[in-house]
Amino acid sequence: MIRVDCAVADAERLAGYADEVLGPPTTWRPAPPGYPDSLALCVIDAIWSIGVRYAGVENVVERYRTSRQRAGGDPDRDGLPELLEHFERIGGPETFAAEVNNRQRVSTHSGAVLKAEAVYQAALGLTEAQVGTCEELRVAATGPHQAQVKNAWVDVPGQGSGISWRYLLMLVGLPGVKPDRWICRFVARALGRATIVPDTAACLVVESSNLMGVSPTSLDHEIWRYERGIR
Repeated sequence: MIRVDCAVADAERLAGYADEVLGPPTTWRPAPPGYPDSLALCVIDAIWSIGVRYAGVENVVERYRTSRQRAGGDPDRDGLPELLEHFERIGGPETFAAEVNNRQRVSTHSGAVLKAEAVYQAALGLTEAQVGTCEELRVAATGPHQAQVKNAWVDVPGQGSGISWRYLLMLVGLPGVKPDRWICRFVARALGRATIVPDTAACLVVESSNLMGVSPTSLDHEIWRYERGIR
């Protein structure tokens, strides 16, 4: 097991820095609700969001929505059976990538698979782990078989870091932190470090949120907004 360096003093320092630069939580913008009834959209968003501008992810999600609505479906209530049925109906991951007009791959490495392929494999893996809806994932991710479900996700090409797994859980409505480059940069600056590993950054944001009396998701979102210059 990888040791996560999450010292109380560091969490206190991060909480103080967040309070100084982000202002009181009453001024923060509420975090988006995710897709609490559509595991299909959660999977698509979680995988497509890694390493790209979020506007591109929104475009992919909306194009999937449009396609499903044209077929008479309800994308905001799609589980994984509906997502897999959609893949089969249109002809597989290659066609899915064309349909959402996005051929991004899970990494820049030679031979990296399309994100559309990763979405398909993730849907298959979670289905094999007996997870097909948001509610089933919320239960499984906090239950005795959570490691099995997580492994089904991180075994998918490009998802091994666990960052997209953390984000997937946030999208279904569980409190958490997505330790992407924006979050890591903020935490490293708060602690006066050059870099910080994602697991440590996530742990410190969670601990700091407890000290500040806010949810980890709220603090994560406000840090993201601050780092992206949206505030």
